[in-house]
Amino acid sequence: MSTGFAVTGPGPGAALLDAHCPDVYFTAGYGRAAAVADSGTWRTVHEDDRLMLPHVLRPVGETDFDAATPYGYSGLHVDAACTPADLARFWSRALGHWRESGLVALFLRFSPLDSASVEAVRGLGSVTLTRRADTITVDVSQGPDQVWKGMEGRSRTAIRKARSTGLSGALRPARAEDMLPGSPFRALYESTMARLGSQSWYLFPDRYYRQLAAGLDKALSIAEIRDPDDAVVAAALVLRHRDRAHYHLAGSDPQAARVGGNNLLVWTILEWAAHHGCRVVHLGGGVRADDGLFQFKRSFGGVRTPFWTGSAIVRPDRYRELVAAQAQLLGRSADDLAASGYFPAYRAGQP
Repeated sequence: MSTGFAVTGPGPGAALLDAHCPDVYFTAGYGRAAAVADSGTWRTVHEDDRLMLPHVLRPVGETDFDAATPYGYSGLHVDAACTPADLARFWSRALGHWRESGLVALFLRFSPLDSASVEAVRGLGSVTLTRRADTITVDVSQGPDQVWKGMEGRSRTAIRKARSTGLSGALRPARAEDMLPGSPFRALYESTMARLGSQSWYLFPDRYYRQLAAGLDKALSIAEIRDPDDAVVAAALVLRHRDRAHYHLAGSDPQAARVGGNNLLVWTILEWAAHHGCRVVHLGGGVRADDGLFQFKRSFGGVRTPFWTGSAIVRPDRYRELVAAQAQLLGRSADDLAASGYFPAYRAGQP
């Protein structure tokens, strides 16, 4: 790769960048899919493979933009060999590029598997860091037997119950037809989100799934639980990157869930990962801190992993103008909107 600060977007250079990405969430294949879901454009600012920040540009009115790292876990990756001076120089160049591009604000979702990068960014002083609800990671490096022993008894019992009712699990490479509307996975995921009353942004357009399958290719797998009639009653997408796997989107039939289908689904992923050279499986977190979903994931013997987000205001004067305009539209004060905790504050109250 060439040396020095660079900006890569969709195009021939993205494939070369992908070979150096620290995780799947940094790749162009994933970033382009995230951009579809966010109605934006994927970009990465980077310095070789030492410093890397993927983001999705989103329009704000007719002339401005803001950006967020792709839905999931990427943030700013800082290689262990980088010095504080290296990071400061890179950040200064990135800010200059963003200002020239009309960027107003930047939101970062950091990787829970890369705490060193969070600490490095903390030293910049210009990024506000916020600790969010923890996520769960499961060490599978010692093989499936050790993973099984490390799980809570209630989870092992649920898996046995699922098997006793005739449910079985398998994991395979995802195919294009798995992403189509009405496919078993799509139907289960979307019905689960509707049943849980999830926010609209958890429902992805058809083009997102097509882009995800095309962009990730062999890095995208699907885990399925089938009943005795061979119908799929639970399914999840799994993102693989070298020695790690990420539990991405999942759904299940309520009846299957009642007899342990979701437990068997996660165990199928953990067992597969342990057999196929993974070191860790990242299950993600709950909707809220320590909620039922979080406790469910923790029952598989995982450990709490801190999840941090970051916010940076690139053009403060323009940011204040946009906040003031949105506050007036909502009938609130600009100070109240700025203190709401929503970032960027000028997007508060928008669908």
